[in-house]
Amino acid sequence: MRFAATHKTTSYLAVAFAFLAMVGGGTVSPLLVLGGAAGLALSWFIEPPRWNLDRFAWVFTVVAALGLIYSGLLAVSTGDYLGHGGGFLIILTVARASTRRAARDWQQLYLLAFLMLVAGSVLNGELGYAVCFFGFVVTGTWALILFHLRREMEDNFLLRHADPRASQRVEIRRILESRRIVDRRFLLGTGLTSVGFFVVAVIFFLSIPRVGTGFFFRGKGGMHMVGFSDGVKLGGHGRLKTDSTVVMRVKISAREFHGRRAPYVYWRGAVFDHYKRGQWNRSPSAPSTTSWPERLPGNRERRYLSLPGINLAGEGALEYARANAVLQDVWLDPIGADVLFAASTPLAYEFALPMNERRPLEKNDEIRVRHDGPLHYRAWSILEPPPAEALAATYSAPPGAPAEGDPYRQLPPEITAATRAKAEEIVAGATSDYAKAVRLRDWLQTNLSYTLDLRDPDGREPIDFFLFDRKAGHCEYFASAFAIMGRVVGLRTRSVNGFLGGEWNEYDGYIAVRAGDAHSWTEVYFEGQGWVTFDATPPGQADRLGRGSGAWSAKLRRWFDTLRFQWNKWVIDYDLTQQLSLFRSIGKKLSGGGRAVSGAGKAVTRFAKRWGPLLGAIALLGGLGWYWRRTRGRRRAAPPTRADRERSELARLYEKAARRLAQRPAAVTPRELARQLAERGAAGAAQLEELTEIYYAGQWGGAVGDDALARARVLAADIDAAARAARR
Repeated sequence: MRFAATHKTTSYLAVAFAFLAMVGGGTVSPLLVLGGAAGLALSWFIEPPRWNLDRFAWVFTVVAALGLIYSGLLAVSTGDYLGHGGGFLIILTVARASTRRAARDWQQLYLLAFLMLVAGSVLNGELGYAVCFFGFVVTGTWALILFHLRREMEDNFLLRHADPRASQRVEIRRILESRRIVDRRFLLGTGLTSVGFFVVAVIFFLSIPRVGTGFFFRGKGGMHMVGFSDGVKLGGHGRLKTDSTVVMRVKISAREFHGRRAPYVYWRGAVFDHYKRGQWNRSPSAPSTTSWPERLPGNRERRYLSLPGINLAGEGALEYARANAVLQDVWLDPIGADVLFAASTPLAYEFALPMNERRPLEKNDEIRVRHDGPLHYRAWSILEPPPAEALAATYSAPPGAPAEGDPYRQLPPEITAATRAKAEEIVAGATSDYAKAVRLRDWLQTNLSYTLDLRDPDGREPIDFFLFDRKAGHCEYFASAFAIMGRVVGLRTRSVNGFLGGEWNEYDGYIAVRAGDAHSWTEVYFEGQGWVTFDATPPGQADRLGRGSGAWSAKLRRWFDTLRFQWNKWVIDYDLTQQLSLFRSIGKKLSGGGRAVSGAGKAVTRFAKRWGPLLGAIALLGGLGWYWRRTRGRRRAAPPTRADRERSELARLYEKAARRLAQRPAAVTPRELARQLAERGAAGAAQLEELTEIYYAGQWGGAVGDDALARARVLAADIDAAARAARR
C-alpha cells in the first residue's frame, strides 16, 4: 500500500465518521449536511500538484468568513448555538480539506474532526453515534500515526536537506509513494491497539457519569399523535396509528404481563376535566394533584399519590407500595409533554429532580417532570380494578345533585338535546352508577365503528356529529362521547390520554410502547373506590400494531431496538443512580466469587490435612529423581572441542559485524545481505563479503584454521571502524 494514499484514506475516513456522528441526530440543516458531504468528496481531488492551491486559497478563506457570519446570525436569532455551530464546523472542515498542503494542514483537519465528534455527543443521541465513535477511534489512530511519520519526513528530510519545493516534487514524493513503509500488518496491529483504547475509554465512561444534555435540547418540540397529546381537539390531525416508533420502554415486575400473550396495560398519562367546543383541557378549578414527597439520595424524589382509602403520608408507605403495587422501570423518550406515564392506577413515582427547574402545574392526579431529553423513572401502580360488586354499591354523586362547581360534571351549553336524550335513553332503568357506565360503554362499542379516516364536522358539535351522522371515529371520539354522556346522566368523568399495550421484547424483557399505541379512554369516579378505567373504544380496534410477530424481520427489529435501548440506558441516560446500580451488581458478583474462593480454600485445607504428608513425600522423591537424572547427564556430557570453540567465536564475530552495518531480515541469507550492501556501496561492505565466506567455511566446511580466525578478527575490526566513520 502506498504511504500517501493510505494516510489520505485513513484521514478522510476519520473525518467522515466524525461528520456522520454530528449530523446523524438530524439537528444540523439538511442543506449544510448535503453541501458538506459534497464538499468533502470534491476536496479529495483538490491537492498539489494537480491544483495550485496558492491561487485558490483566498476563495476558501472568504467562504469560511461568510460561514462564520451566517452561522452566528442564525445562532443569535434562533438560540440554537450548538446546531448552527455544528454547521460552521462543517464549513471549516470543507475549507481546510480543500486547502491541505503540508502536515500542519492535516493536523488542523484532525482537530476539526474531533470538535465535530464532541458536538455530535450532544446533537446526536442515536445508536449510530456509538458506531461512528468506534470508527473514529480506529481510523483516527491510523491517521495520527501516519501523520506523525509524514511530519517527521517533512521536518527532518525535506527542510534540512534540500529546497522545500524541489523536495516536495522529487525526494518527499518518492518516499510518500513508497509501498514499503506501511502494510496490512501495520493497520491490523494499530487497529487492535485502538480497540484496546476504546475499551479503556468505556471503563472510564462507566466510572464517571455523563453530564445531561437537557440544556442544549431545551425547547425542542416533541411528537404529536392520534390518541395522545397534551390537550385534545376532536377532528385534529396527527400521526396515524401505524407509526411503530418506540417512545417508551417499560420493565414491569409482574410476570403475568411478560410475553406476547400478556394482558394489555393502560399506560395512564395526561388527564383532562374541561370540555368545550370539541376540545379537552384542564380547568382552573380542577383539583391539584395531592401527593407527599420523600427526598432520596442523589437528588431524587419519591412522590406518593393520595388514593381513596390509602394514606401514604406516614411511615410504611413504600412497604405498602411494594406489597400491593406493581413496579415499573420506565425509559421515556421526549414526546412533547412533561407528564409521566404509569400503568392503570398510579400509587407512587420516583425520579431525578431537574436542576434549577420550577415544578410544573399538576392537576387531576398527574405527575409532571420537565424533560427535554430521555427520562428514566420508576412507578408503582395498582393494576387490578375494584370488584364489580363494590362498584355497583356506590354512587359518584347523589341522584339529582347539581353539577355546578364540580369540574368532573361540567357540561358546556353546546351539548345538543339529541345527545342528552340519547344518554338518558341508554341508561334508562339503571339502578347504579356502575350500571350506567357499563350501558354507555356497551352501547358505544356495539353501535359505532372505529376509523382513522377523519372528517370535518362542518361546524356541528363534534360529539353530536360522531353519534348521529358519522357514527365512526377513533379513540378520542369514543372517550369524549362516553365522558360527556356520562356527565349527562350524573357520572363524574374525566378524559385520559396515554398508551395501550405495546410490543414485548424478548431479548431484554421489556414492553416497547410505540407511537401507534397512543390511546384515549375515560375514568369514572366511584365514592370510596376512586377513579376506574372505562374504555368505550370497540375491542381489538385500538391496537392496530398488535403485540409483535415471531417473524425473523420482527425479531431483527426488536433486536435493534434492544441495542438502542442499551445505548439510551448506559450512555444517554447514564447518571449517578445507574453508576451505583452497576457497581452494586459488580460488587455482588465479586462477593459471590469471594465466597466461592473461600469455600474452595476451606476444601483445599481439609484435603491437605488428610493427604498432605503423603503428597509431600511423593513430591520430594520426584524432585530428587529429577535432580539426579539432570546432574548425571551433565557428568556424562563431553567437554567442547577446540573446533567448537573456534566456530562459536567466528559466529560471534560475524553476527556483531553484520549488525554494525544492517539488520538482516530472517528471509535474507548472509551472502544475500553482503551482496545487497555491496550494491548500495555501504561502508565496510567489501570486508563483510570476505568475512561472510570465512563464516560459511567455518560453520559448514569443517574446522577453522588459526589464520582464518585471525583474519576474521581483523575484518571485524575494519567493519567496526568503517561503521563508526560513516556515522561521523
